[in-house]
Amino acid sequence: MSLLDRLSGWLASGGEANPPDDDTLELAAAVLLFQVAAADHRLEAAELTRLRQVLRHEWGLDEAALDELVAAARHEAEAAVSLHEQLDRLNRRLGPEEKYRMLVGLWQVALADGEIHHHEEHLIRRLADLLYVPHSEFIRAKHAALGQE
Repeated sequence: MSLLDRLSGWLASGGEANPPDDDTLELAAAVLLFQVAAADHRLEAAELTRLRQVLRHEWGLDEAALDELVAAARHEAEAAVSLHEQLDRLNRRLGPEEKYRMLVGLWQVALADGEIHHHEEHLIRRLADLLYVPHSEFIRAKHAALGQE
């Protein structure tokens, strides 16, 4: 059963069934990455490429699983009214170092097109707050993504 099939089944059940945590954690991270990529209202090929690189690096996914995850994340990100579910999943499962790496990935996606749009920076700042990441780590992650660390 594919990741997309499992997620569709879970969504159809109203979230009642317990989906595999790793799959939903990967999806939550991918949705946030996708939201940052689309925050400036221009989804650039470079941003999608970087998004895939971040997911491949962090989760060790093969191309087929990566394709499914990106498709599911795009669908969920476009349909999302709130990011509460994704943030809740990430807050429950990620430690401080993993949240820091998540922020570095968000910055890398924002930087992929050669500029950080103010909407992207605002969203990343808000996500850092909602992930309970200290401001100093928010800045450190930005510098790491810029290659200044």
